[in-house]
Amino acid sequence: MVSAAPDVATGLDRLIRPALRHAEAYIPATIATADEHPAREIKLDMNESPYGPSPKVAEALATFHLTNRYPSIQQDRLRAAIGAFAGVPARQVVPGAGMDDVLTNLYTTFIDADDEVIIADPTFGVYRHAIGVRGGVVVDVPLGPRPDFGFDVDGVLAALTDRTKLIMVCNPNNPTGHLIPDADIERLVRAAPCLVVIDEAYAEFAGQSQIGLMAHYDNVCVLRTMSKWAGLAGMRVGYGIFPEWMLGAIWSAVPAFCNISTAAEAAAIAALADTDFLRGLVERMNGDRDALADRLRAIDGVRPFPSATNFLLLSLPVPDAEPIHRELGQRGIHVRFFGNPAHGMRDCLRVSVGTAEENMQFADELERVLRERQG
Repeated sequence: MVSAAPDVATGLDRLIRPALRHAEAYIPATIATADEHPAREIKLDMNESPYGPSPKVAEALATFHLTNRYPSIQQDRLRAAIGAFAGVPARQVVPGAGMDDVLTNLYTTFIDADDEVIIADPTFGVYRHAIGVRGGVVVDVPLGPRPDFGFDVDGVLAALTDRTKLIMVCNPNNPTGHLIPDADIERLVRAAPCLVVIDEAYAEFAGQSQIGLMAHYDNVCVLRTMSKWAGLAGMRVGYGIFPEWMLGAIWSAVPAFCNISTAAEAAAIAALADTDFLRGLVERMNGDRDALADRLRAIDGVRPFPSATNFLLLSLPVPDAEPIHRELGQRGIHVRFFGNPAHGMRDCLRVSVGTAEENMQFADELERVLRERQG
């Protein structure tokens, strides 16, 4: 029999860590749906690949039978495959169950209560949540005004204190899609007395990476994922590339097997054996993104911002895009709305790049909704 939850009146809630007592759970997206299940579902809200993984992944999983065996404790085969792909020694690769898991291990390694981490909002929302539940303090140096969303290197450096442990740099940035110039990132790395963590979840779409900085600076680490470009969002495989000096410490924080299942390991290794196919898909998605941007510009008042990712942020000719987001959801088209007024994006939606057909269905439906509201 399952006992009832303890009554907080007994005082047992005092056992909860202070950082968690008022923490809010991370909610990745708010999906608006009709009361009845819509006739179609077009999911363009989570920046997933619409094309799925390499055929080699399907082949590997079709013959996979090792569900009764644990994976490698330190994922040696997967680390070797990632190292060969990224052009780094396998010993510097630390995988995890998605980039969220890699962030968890990184923050566990570095953040104590009241330690500071600098971010540049609007950016990936998991940073703020994962820092907060460890008792860390988020120091926000906002991005510059749109359309450029400039990364304020001088502002970040001015925000440094003796409590600063990390600077988070999302490049290309989510949800804006913009790419930070190489020179700005190197200037930051050169001047920062702390660790600079570069989140490259969308680097394959941008064709640009900062991994090369690691050969010249000891305060850089790079985080990557196979969720986006490799079509493995459901398998949860991410990884960090870390400098030699911190490997012992971070492995102390990493759970056994890196939290990666044998099936996910097999899928990721198979995907990394077919990078030519995956790069072809990336090229296709980049082309689909640009075609979608052209179509959206043809809608009166809609402005897509430049993007080096598999999504577009677009401003609408309305002060508040939430009703548009809700109406699209009721029609079975799911995109992302960012309602936090501090971000200054209430007039914006973020749309993932789907198939060419899905993209045009979204654009056509958006145009209809806007016309109906204006009319």
